[in-house]
Amino acid sequence: MTTTALRAIGAALIVLSLTPVFRILTPEEDAPVRAANLSIAEGSLELMWWGSLVVVLLALVLTRVVPEIPGRVGRAAAEVLSRPSPAVFAACVALVATVAGVLVVGVLFQCLLTNVDEMASLIHARYLALGRLAGPALPLPEAWLIPNMLIVPEGWVSQYPPSHLAVIAVFDRMGVPLATGPVFFGVMAGLVALTLPRLVSERVVAMRAAAVLTALSPMLLFLAGGLLSHLTAGAALTLAVYAVIRARDGRAAWAVVAGGAIGVAVSARPLTGLVLGALFPVALWWPRVRGGATGLGERVQAGGLGWGARRVAALVAGGIPFAVLLGAYHARVFGGVTHWGYLAAFGADHGLGFHPDPWGYDYGPREALALTSTDLVQLGVQLLETPLPLTAVLGASLLVGRGLGRGTGLLAAWALIPVAANAVYWFHAPRMYYESAPAWIALAVLGLLGMYGRASPEAGHPAPRRQWTAPALGWVTLLALGWGVALGTPARWTSYAWDDATLASVRAPDAPPGPPALVFVHTPWTERITATLQGAGGMRQDSVTVALRRNDTCSLHAYAAARERRVREGASDELPVVDLQHRAGAPEGLGRHATEGGTVIRLRAGENLTDDCARELASDRFGTVALAPLLWQGDLPGDERGDPMFVRDLGPEKNAVVRAAHPDRAPFVFAPRAVGAAPELVPYEGAMRLLWSRR
Repeated sequence: MTTTALRAIGAALIVLSLTPVFRILTPEEDAPVRAANLSIAEGSLELMWWGSLVVVLLALVLTRVVPEIPGRVGRAAAEVLSRPSPAVFAACVALVATVAGVLVVGVLFQCLLTNVDEMASLIHARYLALGRLAGPALPLPEAWLIPNMLIVPEGWVSQYPPSHLAVIAVFDRMGVPLATGPVFFGVMAGLVALTLPRLVSERVVAMRAAAVLTALSPMLLFLAGGLLSHLTAGAALTLAVYAVIRARDGRAAWAVVAGGAIGVAVSARPLTGLVLGALFPVALWWPRVRGGATGLGERVQAGGLGWGARRVAALVAGGIPFAVLLGAYHARVFGGVTHWGYLAAFGADHGLGFHPDPWGYDYGPREALALTSTDLVQLGVQLLETPLPLTAVLGASLLVGRGLGRGTGLLAAWALIPVAANAVYWFHAPRMYYESAPAWIALAVLGLLGMYGRASPEAGHPAPRRQWTAPALGWVTLLALGWGVALGTPARWTSYAWDDATLASVRAPDAPPGPPALVFVHTPWTERITATLQGAGGMRQDSVTVALRRNDTCSLHAYAAARERRVREGASDELPVVDLQHRAGAPEGLGRHATEGGTVIRLRAGENLTDDCARELASDRFGTVALAPLLWQGDLPGDERGDPMFVRDLGPEKNAVVRAAHPDRAPFVFAPRAVGAAPELVPYEGAMRLLWSRR
């Protein structure tokens, strides 16, 4: 790649990482998720500028007073990092990452899940652990359905591809499903420690430093405390690049491992797996096939077409079993080899491209640019929680230098290609770059070395012309990392910690001695409507979400009840007229109102609730509890282990169906009994009278 092109990429990274490009969107006009992204980006940008100013000014002062300290620290760190053998170093990095991940799971998250994606995945994985592709048919699906789960002919499933679910299932069989994250993060970190020094062989110490920073990255560790599919994809793709390098430098049999790893990654995170899975072999093998200068800054002897054909054949052989299994899973569960669960749950607008997103909001080039900016702003700060964003460090090194040195072309592609790929996908968050985070960290380390103007003796880079440059940059680096350790990471830790009120709602209550409990969780009225439209009405999640936004809650409740009667009773009544247009925003005059108990509904001015709606709303008067955080902690239909079973409270009439299906369980209700009070586990009959008696 030419110097001009590299500088253009560097300039783009600086602009997107350091300036409020994202302000071309406004929170008031866009979806709530986008508004949250924009708000977080604003906060990150403010922290970045003020924090960077403090770091730079303090670094300049310290450079005048004690300029020698950064050099001493750097030499000492290099000495420590250079001592272990590759295998010992990788094992140590893997162990550190795993132990740190365990601390996040046990201490920060208190062995609870924080994301509904994780909850849905674990529920589905528990059925895979029993040898079933899906949960059983449910007597009243809306009593159990949570976001990102759906009912298909095979049964009760999540929307996710199967390989990550299978990984969780293995850990569930061992009785430690929450160990999935720390272990797979440890695997990824250990493979990073093996891979980076092979990839950039002239900067072994720098690449070992990058591996340590990867293992200790706060962003990656906080993700390792959960069960998101990034964990499986990250470990698999890091194994893939390691195996591709081994196949390039040695036996073709390593390509079988690479193919299998790519297959696992695609079966966990399709877009990332396909993009990076194609990149690694092409970037590393094609130069060897033709010989001569490579895109990685090296010259290699030609291996020839036969050399390449053997490795491609082995790669395909390793990947085919996973492709077959993925297609068979889709055909069995979602009705077609190429029918992804995401599309079954949310429709075609969940897919790639510029079109309305599943919530009806436009996603085009303008939105892609703005949301990519929010990604890079947050990613640059959160990777190490430093005020100097790593994304801008890389941009600056490309802009003022002549590249990053030899052997770094693949790293740059590994980091930047997912940015381009995710730009054509409507969902944005820093975690979408988990699998490429090692490349970002490695490039930032190399970029800093490049800007120091001093490199390893083999590279022959000249020393800085001005004696204060290297010490100043050294102090900036040390202070930025110190900020991350002393201020950034503790602040992020605190932001993720449970507060007492939330913890009381998401931790499963202890049931009294006796028969296993059947706990009816009193969820908000809107959640009950959503579950009814999906479970009884067969509506997709995207349609339900838009319908909730574009209709008054009482009318939609009546529509859901009428649709349920049609499906279950064969009623011929006409459905009430509601707005089901897949459009952004809410109609004029339809306002949001929060009740004293915290339930948020939509009403038109002067609207009077029907008796049925008034009863539903009155049941929420003391407060409500979400089902998803509790559902995975208890027994499930067909997977009963003697724990409480949590289901949604739909009122005494519909609850009777669930009670009849589980007659041996003692019924309770989990709900607050006073406004502002924490939810309690209370006897069923008394709770029904308290919550559901007509007022």
